[in-house]
Amino acid sequence: MTTPSEVPTIEHFARELRELRIDCGEPSFALISRLTSKDRESISVGSVHALLTGKRQTKPEIVRAFVRAVLRHRDGGTLPEHAEVVDHWFTLWRKIRLASQTESPKASTSPRAEEPSAPLTEPSPPGAPRTWPSTRSSQTSTHQRAQQNRFLPSRVRSFKALLNDALTQVDDQGRRWADAKHGCFVFYDYDGEPLYLGQTVESLRARVSRHLSHQRTDATASGILDVREVAEMELWPLWENESHPKSPESKTLARQRLDALESTLYQRLLAESRFGALLSTRIFDVVEPAEPPPSRRFSLVDEQTRQDWGHQSVRIARQASNLARLADHALESGAAGEHINRTMVVQGLRLTQLMASFYASAIGEFEPRTHIDGLDRWVRPRPEPDVSAQQEPL
Repeated sequence: MTTPSEVPTIEHFARELRELRIDCGEPSFALISRLTSKDRESISVGSVHALLTGKRQTKPEIVRAFVRAVLRHRDGGTLPEHAEVVDHWFTLWRKIRLASQTESPKASTSPRAEEPSAPLTEPSPPGAPRTWPSTRSSQTSTHQRAQQNRFLPSRVRSFKALLNDALTQVDDQGRRWADAKHGCFVFYDYDGEPLYLGQTVESLRARVSRHLSHQRTDATASGILDVREVAEMELWPLWENESHPKSPESKTLARQRLDALESTLYQRLLAESRFGALLSTRIFDVVEPAEPPPSRRFSLVDEQTRQDWGHQSVRIARQASNLARLADHALESGAAGEHINRTMVVQGLRLTQLMASFYASAIGEFEPRTHIDGLDRWVRPRPEPDVSAQQEPL
């Protein structure tokens, strides 16, 4: 039986809900309110604010609706495992409710109950550092995160653990691969196909973490990159750029080296891909090839996740849903530009190949290869027209 001393306070409960919101991409209060209306359990912006401030215990319906909404925002829709997570949060709410009805006046004036809640700002800038009261130690924060992870599906906990482990690995010189300020990264799917290529000038750790934790990035926010398809990642830290003085000339040279590395990797990945295309929104200009620095590739899914979420039937449903979401985003935002349309073509090609492979496996046939004639013209830099080669019309 749970004793009152083991039950967190309302302020503690609200703090963990705030962390859940941040981990799910930090949707605005207005967006959370709109998301709850899809389940016909709409809660107002004021109710969301009251829930997260922790000044009083709100109704359980509000807790359930809030958790469903932020999980839907994180995963792009409602998933079966969301019900288990919602039930966990309701169980915690019920324990707090029972404790508040049985605690004595002396217990209500304990230092824990009087602990100030964390400041709540709405909205917070993307990528802004998270600040907490000075009374909250780093050990307490780690403990609370461990407690919150108990409410996540096992595959999400495993993904986060493997990602954190990858971000702490060191090279033969004792440097963490992810600590490089400049570098490139690639995400791969369950088949080892390159999905997305990116670069960073802030740090590989920060950039990769934002992509894979549903924070606000152009690729994840618009649905171009589906994090649930990411099974591996590879890092190319460009340590050379950190050993030069920070003069304007050095910064220019550093940017040129980074762009050359990205362009070189792009051409290499196109050649390695069975589709000859990536989901990256940019088409990188052909520059003088650069010799890539040493890289390290990391697995981000365990064997159980690979068997379950890497199954072709699950991936077909997931990719079809994501493609529909991307098309819907392009329509509603008016952002159906060249790169969005090109990305939808590539996603459609990947989905077609996956469906064809699944069908061929079911009937015992060899796996076919799908392709689009002329696709290479859309994903490679367009050469300048050769005026001298043009002939006069007859």
